[in-house]
Amino acid sequence: MSIYSLSPDEMVRDLINRANNPIIAFDSSNLIFGKASTVLNNPDADTTVMARGVYQEDYVGKVALLYDRLDLGVLFRGNYRPEFAALGQSTLYRLLPEINAALGITLTEKDVVDVDLRLLEEGDQVTLELVAKPGSLAYTGFTRVLFNRKQLLLTDMVTVREFADLKHPDPVLEGYASVGLLTWGQDFTIMAEQLKINRYGNNYKGSWLDEAAFLAKLNEFFGIENFPGIDFSTGSKMTLRDYATKDHPDASRDFKRVVVQTLIRSNGFSGTAFFHYNN
Repeated sequence: MSIYSLSPDEMVRDLINRANNPIIAFDSSNLIFGKASTVLNNPDADTTVMARGVYQEDYVGKVALLYDRLDLGVLFRGNYRPEFAALGQSTLYRLLPEINAALGITLTEKDVVDVDLRLLEEGDQVTLELVAKPGSLAYTGFTRVLFNRKQLLLTDMVTVREFADLKHPDPVLEGYASVGLLTWGQDFTIMAEQLKINRYGNNYKGSWLDEAAFLAKLNEFFGIENFPGIDFSTGSKMTLRDYATKDHPDASRDFKRVVVQTLIRSNGFSGTAFFHYNN
């Protein structure tokens, strides 16, 4: 079961290393994978993938590697149907962070087929099928899980002040505005040029390529004034990063990319800012 907790890339390399026993272990620094294909009538493996060596690293050229993908059907020993609870979502992809966190796995959009959850039967508990995509490098087969769907009633929303599932991660500080609530749902595509960063700048905290232009456009297009620059983030590293939204658990899947600035507590702002955009 522990291998299922690896990221898909790590999992594939682990499976290939086990099946091929290379002199120098394959990892992200020396090997790049192509698309996976099913192997028929081969007792030694069910999958083949073309791989090529990374330039000036351990390997050169290309090779077809054989290995066995992990069968989702035996993920939970084949006879146990796990269950989890979360707020209702519109698609399986939007629910993946909750599924992964609850079940201790790391499925991605590259691995499983999406499901329109709005088309499922009514009720608080529904069965979800996790079906591996044909081109998934890591998985084959399918499994089922029980989804206990939490639904918030409008009558509760106007009478109950706090819900555990809706607590925001930004700290509640008197005199400070939450930058997460201020930025998360907004579309910053109009200033995508000003969202370019240098992830190695400012002693690896990350830096805006043109911070003055970023701050000016933030004020011009969104009326956000006096926003704290990266120097006001309290962490020593990893405070400004650009992600594909599928790679960040808190990002909105309504966009393709997001720049995340963490550990803000200055100029009347606190928390984590999310600048979503499309490119």
